[in-house]
Amino acid sequence: MRSVFSYLCRFLSDGLPLALLTMPFCIMIRLTLLHARERRTLAEETDMLRELVMYGFFCFLILLSAQTFIYNSGMNELRLVPFQIITEQLGDMNSTAFSRRAFIFNIIGNAGIFVPIGIFIAYLFKKNAAGTALCGFYISLVIETVQLPLDRTTDVDDLILNTAGAVAGYYIYRLAMRVIAAVKRAASRGGES
Repeated sequence: MRSVFSYLCRFLSDGLPLALLTMPFCIMIRLTLLHARERRTLAEETDMLRELVMYGFFCFLILLSAQTFIYNSGMNELRLVPFQIITEQLGDMNSTAFSRRAFIFNIIGNAGIFVPIGIFIAYLFKKNAAGTALCGFYISLVIETVQLPLDRTTDVDDLILNTAGAVAGYYIYRLAMRVIAAVKRAASRGGES
């Protein structure tokens, strides 16, 4: 648990300077796009909460990009066999505590980092599970492709786990929306009595 917390702190501290530097450009681009729309369409599609979530999405993508460029493992490998690393780590899991942590960190880390992507995509772009999976796949594919010339490992397992994380994010979002709707219905029924 401590290693996950330290990774999250490192994720934020290493990516935050880049996010702060690039966010003004993201805001200017977004405002330019909003200004170019017709007033009627703009009023129908935007509100303050949606815009804040959009900027949160931009910020998260910048933080994720920072991780791609900042950390170099020193290994420049291309792994194209699906589930190879997952299977190897699963086989080594009983050997040491480090192997267990590496396996859990690989699975939870690669899937977990894309859960927010799935939530953002479902909320902002109203995608269904398949659309969210496709968007998550494309974002992960871009990251894995960018890693090719860097001293990073490009792994098809990461692509699979990232996509699964985005889909999990979609279902978390859907569940949250159902809970919110149920709470609102219960509150409105309570107010009527």
